[in-house]
Amino acid sequence: MIYLPKFLYPNPLYIIASLILALILDIVYPYHKGVFYKIHPVHTSYILSQKLYKPYSSKLRGFFIWIITIGTHLLIYLLLLYLLYRINFILWIIASSYIIKTSLSFKLLYDIVKKVKESLYNNDIEKARNIVSGLVRRDTSNLDEYHISSASIESLSESFVDGILSPLFWLIIFGPIGSLMQRLINTLDGSLGFKDELHKDVGFVSALADTIINYIPARISVIIFALSSVLIGNDLRSLFSCWKKYKNKTESKNAGHPMSSFAGALKISLEKINSYRLCDYDLPKKENINNALKLILVSYIITLILTIAIIYLIKL
Repeated sequence: MIYLPKFLYPNPLYIIASLILALILDIVYPYHKGVFYKIHPVHTSYILSQKLYKPYSSKLRGFFIWIITIGTHLLIYLLLLYLLYRINFILWIIASSYIIKTSLSFKLLYDIVKKVKESLYNNDIEKARNIVSGLVRRDTSNLDEYHISSASIESLSESFVDGILSPLFWLIIFGPIGSLMQRLINTLDGSLGFKDELHKDVGFVSALADTIINYIPARISVIIFALSSVLIGNDLRSLFSCWKKYKNKTESKNAGHPMSSFAGALKISLEKINSYRLCDYDLPKKENINNALKLILVSYIITLILTIAIIYLIKL
């Protein structure tokens, strides 16, 4: 167990209480609006990084953007937790639940993919293209039903790591500030970590940091999807065979693990045109999105149960 100051990781029951409150908040208030949107650490860190960014900048500038953006945000929330811990543990739990809530993004992701599915069922492919464009880094203007479904399912599996499993993994290790750290690093990757000429140097550190912090959770996701598949009757053999064959076929060192195992569990292929095709099955139809939503929901529940159990065991 890593030693941490009490204000960062007090009684593990405080962490569990904060997590449960965060989950409730995610259900009742998944979409941040108004002042809560303006102070959201994902929003503020993105804005700050963009203000510091200059096209074609060097890796050194990218490093300083990363340090300044991540450092200032962590310092603010560290001070908040420290002060509230000194005042009252209930205030600490409330603040921690807010931090955890801003680090997780299950309800929002689930609802967006569900809207894609509903648009396809209503034969409104233009609406489906517009919605899915907010989930993936690719041109969606000409995607057909199969590639819209593929993009949605890809996003479910990859975002499960970025927005659920990895924040909870770092919550276990470093407390609420760990989940915030992961979310900030992931945000900087989304802000700067592109491979084009404008970003390839200045975004290098942001992309590398995101790869590092999600490296272990990406591989744990295969186990989570396997456990979920057992519960809902998916084929484990196809999950593992697809994962073994295609886990390294994506440009990202991490994305191939959740995407290939998820596709294998559903017995579908996932394809990004002119980039990769994962698994030896047909491309998904809109009906497959239902199965994907079911698998991701069960995986989410399993991850939460395991997280709470591990944190509680730290108490013993």
